[in-house]
Amino acid sequence: MSKLLPGLVWGLLIVVVSASFSTFAIENTAENPIESITTTASRTPVSVTDTGSAVTILDRQFITQSNATSVADLLRSVPGLHISQQGARGALTQIRIRGGEANQVLVLIDGVEANDSAQGGEFNFAHLMTSQIERIEIVRGPQSALWGSDALSGVINIITLADRFEGDKLDLVIEAGSFNSNKTGLTWRRAGDRIRVQLVLSRFETQGSNISRQGGEEDGYENTTVGLNGSFEMSETLTAFGMVRYSNSRNEYDDIDFITTGLPVDADNDTRSRQLYAKFGAKLSSSEGRYKQRISFMRTDTDNENDSGSVVNDITRSVKDLIQYQGDIFLGNQTLSFIAEYEDLSYEQRGLSSAFGNPNRDLHSRNRSIALEYRNDLEYWNFSASARHDENSDFDDANSFRLTSTWHTPVSDLDFYVSVGRSFKNPTFTERFGFFDNFVGNPDLKPEISNSWEFGLRSVAWQGKLRSSVTVFQSRLEDEVNGFVFDPGTGSFTADNRKGDSDRQGLELEITWLATAQLDFRVGYTYVDSTFDDTTGRGVDEVRRPRHVGSLIGNYHWGKANLNLSIIRSGNQQDDFFPPFPPFQERVELDAYTLINLAGSYQLTDNFQLTGRIENLSDEEYEEVLGFQSPGFAAYAGIRLSW
Repeated sequence: MSKLLPGLVWGLLIVVVSASFSTFAIENTAENPIESITTTASRTPVSVTDTGSAVTILDRQFITQSNATSVADLLRSVPGLHISQQGARGALTQIRIRGGEANQVLVLIDGVEANDSAQGGEFNFAHLMTSQIERIEIVRGPQSALWGSDALSGVINIITLADRFEGDKLDLVIEAGSFNSNKTGLTWRRAGDRIRVQLVLSRFETQGSNISRQGGEEDGYENTTVGLNGSFEMSETLTAFGMVRYSNSRNEYDDIDFITTGLPVDADNDTRSRQLYAKFGAKLSSSEGRYKQRISFMRTDTDNENDSGSVVNDITRSVKDLIQYQGDIFLGNQTLSFIAEYEDLSYEQRGLSSAFGNPNRDLHSRNRSIALEYRNDLEYWNFSASARHDENSDFDDANSFRLTSTWHTPVSDLDFYVSVGRSFKNPTFTERFGFFDNFVGNPDLKPEISNSWEFGLRSVAWQGKLRSSVTVFQSRLEDEVNGFVFDPGTGSFTADNRKGDSDRQGLELEITWLATAQLDFRVGYTYVDSTFDDTTGRGVDEVRRPRHVGSLIGNYHWGKANLNLSIIRSGNQQDDFFPPFPPFQERVELDAYTLINLAGSYQLTDNFQLTGRIENLSDEEYEEVLGFQSPGFAAYAGIRLSW
C-alpha cells in the first residue's frame, strides 16, 4: 500500500481541482446534447458517464486530425497504455494496460476476438492501420467477467463501420514520404433504407530503417488489407449482419547475435503474416424493444511464417471458431443480459527438430462459458454486476466477477465510480508448447488469477468545455507466467508460474479542454508501479513498463486549415538482457524519451484535402525494446479525395 501513496496524493489533488472546476461551472451540462456511448464497458450500449470503469474513446475526428498511419501511434496518448515496438514500422508492436502483459489485453475488431493464438495469445498492432478505423474504445481494468480470459487487464475495441451514414460515399487517401514509404486507402460506403455496406482496401509499404545498433541494413514492411462489412434489415425486428477482414503482410527483421553481443544484428530474415477475421449473425428484437437477442458465428484464422535462413521455416497457425448467443431484457431502468459461448481452438506448429526437441505438433482445445450482467441505471446512481463461468478442456473450471457503481453528485457535474473484480488468464499455446530459438514451452503451467479494485471520478465544467477524469487502481496477480526462465542445465529458456504475487497499482489522469471554438487540448498522464516478488520476496519492476508516461495533444482549426501537435513523454523503464555468457540474464535500464509529432491538413475544395505529417520532430534516439532502434525524423505528404 505504501507504494500507492504517491498516486493517492496526486489523485486527491486532482479530485480537489476537478471538484472546484465543477462547482464554478457556468451552467449545468444537461444543455449539452453530446454524449459518448460505449459498447465495450457493458454488453449493452451505455453512456460513459454511467459506467464504473475507466473508458477512453477515440472518434473519427480525432483519428483524422492526427494523420497517424497505425493504430498503435494513436494509442500512445491513452492513459494506462504502454507501447513496445521492436524498431521500425511493421516490427512486433505490443500494448500493455496498467502494467499487465500484452496477451492479457483483449482486442476486438468489429466484435471479433483478434488476439493471435499462434503468436503468444496477443495482438500485434504493427499490422493495424488507421485508414479504415471509425472509432476505438479502450476499457481499462479486468473485464474477464464480460469478455473472457484474454481481457484480464483491459479491452481495446476497434470499430470500422460508422453507426450512421446516408447515401453513397467514396474516399481515397494517398500518402508518400520518408523511408521510401507510400500508403493508399480506398473506402466505399452505401446506405439505403434497409441496407448498409462498406468496402475497404488499403496498401502500405516502406523500405524501412535500420533497427540494430550495428550495421546499416534497412528493414522493410508491406501490408495489404481488405475488409467488407454491413447489415441488412430483413424486417422491423430482424437484422442480419456480417463482416470479413483479411490482412496480408511481410516484414523484414534482424537476428540476435548469440555469440558475442547478445543484441540484434543485421540479417536477411522476414516474416509473412496473414489474418482473417469473419463474423455472420442476426439480431432479433421485440416490437416494443424490451427484449433483444443476437447470435453470432465468428472465426479468427492466423498464419505466421518466419524465414531465417534455416532449412525449414518456422510456422505457427491457429483457427478460433466462436459461437456466441446474447439475450437482453430491458425493464425500465434495469437491464439483464445473458451470454453463452462455445469456442473451438486449434493450433499448428512447424519447424526444424533439434537437440531441444521436436517442435512439430497439432493441438486443440475447447471452451464453454456462460455469463450474466445486471445493470440498474437510476438518476443519481448506477450499478452493475457481472459473473462468468468457463469450462476449458485443458484447465480447471474458472469463475470471474465484476461489480461497479457510479454516483452522480446532485450539487455539481461530478461523478464518482468504483469497481472490484476477479479475472483470469489461461496460459497460451506458445507458453505451454512453443519451440523457437532457444525457448521450450512448459505444458504444466497454471492459469493466472487477478483480483483488483479501482476508484475514480469524472468532472464536467465550463458548459462542458472542460472534462477530466482520474482513476486510482490496484490489482494483485497470482501465478504470473514468466516466459524467460533460464535453465542452466539445457542452456534454454522456458516458462513457469512465479511463486510470489505480482502487484500493479497506479493512477491515470485524462483531461480534454475546448479552449475556444478553434482550439482544443487533450492531456493524459499515467503512473504505474508494476512489480513481482523474486525468490527472496523482494519486489522487482516488470520489464517495458515505464512508471511515468504523459501526453499533450493540441489541435487548432481555422478556416480550411487544421494543425495537430502531439507530445508524448515516456519515463525510464527496465528491460531484460540475455548475454551469451554468465550470468545469461540481467537487468538494464532504457532511457526516457520524448516524441513530438506534427500533422496538418488544408481543405482545397469540398472534395479535395491536402495532408502532411512530421514524426519524431526532434529526431529523438530511443529504444522501447533493448537493442532495437526506433526510426528518427520522418516527413510525409498526401491527399484525401471524397465523392
